[in-house]
Amino acid sequence: MAARRRSLRVELIVSLAILLMMAAVSLSLATELLGRQRHIEQEQARLIEHARGLSVVVGPLVGNSARPRDGASVEQVLRASIGTLGIIGIEVHRAHKTASPSPSGALVSLGLPPAVAAPLAGQGSQSFQTDDGFFVVDQAIRTFGPATKRSGLVLRVSAQPTPWTRVGDWTQIAVIAGGTGLILLVLGGLLVEAQVLRPMREVRNASLQVEQGNLGAAVPEEGPTEVRQLAEAFNTMTASLRRQLEENAAQRQRLVRSEQLATVGRVAAGMAHEIGNPLAAILGYVELLLDPRSEPRMSEDQSSLLERTRVQLERIQGTLGQLLEYSRPANHAPTELPLLASLQRLLAMTRHDARCRDVEISVEGDSELTVTADAALVDQVVQNLVVNAARAAKTPDDEVTAKVELVVRVDDDDPENVIVDISDNGAGVAPEHRDRLFEPFFSTAPAGQGTGLGLAISLGLVESMDGTLRFMGAAEGGADRPARPGARFRLALPRHG
Repeated sequence: MAARRRSLRVELIVSLAILLMMAAVSLSLATELLGRQRHIEQEQARLIEHARGLSVVVGPLVGNSARPRDGASVEQVLRASIGTLGIIGIEVHRAHKTASPSPSGALVSLGLPPAVAAPLAGQGSQSFQTDDGFFVVDQAIRTFGPATKRSGLVLRVSAQPTPWTRVGDWTQIAVIAGGTGLILLVLGGLLVEAQVLRPMREVRNASLQVEQGNLGAAVPEEGPTEVRQLAEAFNTMTASLRRQLEENAAQRQRLVRSEQLATVGRVAAGMAHEIGNPLAAILGYVELLLDPRSEPRMSEDQSSLLERTRVQLERIQGTLGQLLEYSRPANHAPTELPLLASLQRLLAMTRHDARCRDVEISVEGDSELTVTADAALVDQVVQNLVVNAARAAKTPDDEVTAKVELVVRVDDDDPENVIVDISDNGAGVAPEHRDRLFEPFFSTAPAGQGTGLGLAISLGLVESMDGTLRFMGAAEGGADRPARPGARFRLALPRHG
C-alpha cells in the first residue's frame, strides 16, 4: 500500500500553530499569576499603611490606659474606614500575653470582622491572611504624652481582598491571547514560507529541470545555513553530472573516432594494395604516352585528353595518400616552439599559395608565448585552417575584401594553453553543419575541391600534441561583415614551461 502523502506546509503550520498557542496561553497565565501576586502584595501594603495611619489617629483618644477613654469617639473615627480598601471590620483589642485558640472579645468592633484569635502582646505590627482569604493587620496603638509608650491595645483591621480577575476578564484574556497567537501564526507562516518552503520549491523546480535534461539549472545559494548547504550540495551535484556527461561525450567521440580510424585504416590498407599498385602502373603508362619521344606522336587533342587523365589519376593518388595519413598515427616530436614567429614564417609562404590569392592574411599576438609542440604538425594544421578560411572568405559576386585573421594569445579561463584564433569574414558555417565539421569525408566545399579529410586529419594531429581544436561559431568583431558572420576556429596548444 502506498504511503499517504503529507504536506510539509500543513505540518509545519499546524505544529507552529500549536506551539504559538501554547506559548501565548503560557505567557498569559504567567502574566496573570504574576499580576495577581503583585496585586495582593500591593493591597497588603496599602492596608498596612492605612492601619498604621488609623493607629496614629486613634492613639490620642485612647490615652495611657488599657481601655479606650472615649469609645464613642474611637468608633466615630474608625467608622469612616469601613468599606475603604475592602475593609470589612475594625477592632480594638487588649493584647494577650498567651495565645488563645478562640477569639476574645474586642473592646471596640465595627463591621463584620472574621473570627480570628486575639492578638498577642509585644508583637508590635504584623499582617497575615486567614484560611478564608481575608487580610488581617494588627497594629499596636501608641499613646502620646509625657510618658509615650504602648497602651497594650491593638488595632485590628480586616479586609476582603478585591479579586484580580473576573469571569469577563478571562474572556478578554482569551481573546487577546488568541489574537496574539493568530498574528504570530501568520508571521510564523510567512517566515516558514520565505525561509523553508520557498527554497525547497526552488530545489524541486531545479530538480525537474535536471530531470528534463537541463543540467545548467542552479539553486540560489542564500538563506539560512542549512538551506544554503542544501543548495550548494545540489549545485555541486549538477556540476558533477555535467562534467561526467561531458567526459562521457568526449569519450564517446574518442571511441567513435577510434572506430573511424580503424575502419579507414582497413579501407586505406586495402585500397593501397588493390588500387595503389594498378593506379601507379596506369599513371606510368600515361606518362610514357605523354613523353614527347614516344612514337608514333599523338595529336594535340589526344595529348590534352591524356593530360586530363593524368591530373585525375594524381588526384586519386592524393586522396589515397590522405586516407593513409588519416589512419596512421602521427610522428610526434615536441619541442619548444615560439608560436607567433612560427605562424609568421608559415603565412609568409602561404600568401603565395594560389588558394589564398586576393585574401588579406594577418597575424598578431604576444611574441613571447611559446608552446610545447611539433613544428611540422603545427604548420600542417594551421595551413589547412588558413586555406579553408581563405576559400570560405572568397565569394565570386561579393565586393567585400576576403580577410583571414590569426590572433595568438593566452585565455584567462585557460592559462595553461596558448590560444590561436583563426577567423574569416566569409559566410560562416550553417548551424546544421557545425556538429559534422570534424567527421571524415564531410565537406561543404564544391565537388572536386576537397575530400572532407582536412579538418579530421588536423584534429587528430592536434590531439596527438595534447591540444584541442574547436569550432567557436561566428567570428568576433568585423564592421565589414554586417551580413557575413564569418567563422572562427580555436587551436589550443600546451604552454611551454
